[in-house]
Amino acid sequence: MKTLVSRLFFLTVAVYIFASCTGDPLVKPIKDGIDAQNYDAAIVAADSALLADPSNGMALYYRGYALNMKAGATDDIAARESMYAEMHDNLVSARTSFAAMEKAPAEAEQITNIILNAWGREHNKAIEFALDDSVMATVENPLDYSIQHLVNATTANPDSTLSYDVLAQVYYMNNDYEGAASAMSRVIELKNPGEASEYDRLASYNFLMGKPDVAVEALEEGLALYPDSTSLIQKMADGLFQTGNTDRALELVEGLVENDPTNAQYRLVIGTQIYQRVMILSDSVSANSDMIYELRNEDEERVAELNAENAVLREEIEMLTKRAEDALLAAAEIQPENPMIFNTLGVVYQNKAAALFELRNNTVDNDEAMEFDEMAKAEATRAMENYEKAAELDPENTSYWESLFRIYTSLGMLEEAEAAMEKAGM
Repeated sequence: MKTLVSRLFFLTVAVYIFASCTGDPLVKPIKDGIDAQNYDAAIVAADSALLADPSNGMALYYRGYALNMKAGATDDIAARESMYAEMHDNLVSARTSFAAMEKAPAEAEQITNIILNAWGREHNKAIEFALDDSVMATVENPLDYSIQHLVNATTANPDSTLSYDVLAQVYYMNNDYEGAASAMSRVIELKNPGEASEYDRLASYNFLMGKPDVAVEALEEGLALYPDSTSLIQKMADGLFQTGNTDRALELVEGLVENDPTNAQYRLVIGTQIYQRVMILSDSVSANSDMIYELRNEDEERVAELNAENAVLREEIEMLTKRAEDALLAAAEIQPENPMIFNTLGVVYQNKAAALFELRNNTVDNDEAMEFDEMAKAEATRAMENYEKAAELDPENTSYWESLFRIYTSLGMLEEAEAAMEKAGM
């Protein structure tokens, strides 16, 4: 958990000085209440002063002061949130009132210190509940406590990018991705603009919520500011793939390959994504073929149309398959220890074999059928070799053995198929 919170840290804030040179009789009972630690009485006295003059800067100041002291003495951390909200409003109004005076009182210089005192107190407690094992052990769901302290900190000091940043991380640790995204959006809004890493994190939280379209919007904004950020480009490509904008996604990844031709992962992404499109087209061919079989003796014109459509689809499939294969072979050459690459190549060759077996089964020409059969078995053999390589690199992955079981079976290698079935746990 702690490794996820690299930017969480404690801070110290100097406590403000309680000082006044006011002679306002309406303010004296407010100060008396504070001196007696009777903060409710001080707040009531401040309300009376403000009823007489809502712009009374001293009454606003000491009301905010009393609210901060009351919050610090309140055990219920959730109850503090509204106190900090009032405190902040009072102090901001007091600052405005003091600024309009010909000579501001000494209290004007303490407003920032009061805000920082409240903020630092809550922020530091939040860190303890997120990272300090001894403190975390004192309560159930310590991250909930950390979050409330951070909400308090940002209520007391709404301009704190640090606390919003930490809040995003703690929400993430607590599996509240919506809260994390909201807090990170606030960081970006306050910084205007945010850093590349912050747009990256905002996108990640939206991906985790299953909102790739919202993630893409954040990435668009980030890339407009940081067009050379590899991380943002990578996430953008992922988002575009998820939202179905495959062509643009491939353009982005191919650009990454140009900048880093030795990166096998980029080539694996290209090969995998292109081949996913091949699978969709192959499903269309299969559906057409089934319809052709059903209509073969009923509607010659429609059969001819479907055959023509399949011819176009197969041409595109062949082109895309070659493109995917080239990318995957290049990835395998760069990173020959990556089993995923060889497994994906196995899928490519196995599906090529399946398409050829289908052509074999649909032809009435015996010579052509034998030719298709020979070609299909050659592709199936290539699939087998790549699945074997994947299983060799990662023998604990049962899915590789399942693939080998099927390919061994299709090739009539029954002894090998039985061994693969055992390793697959089937």
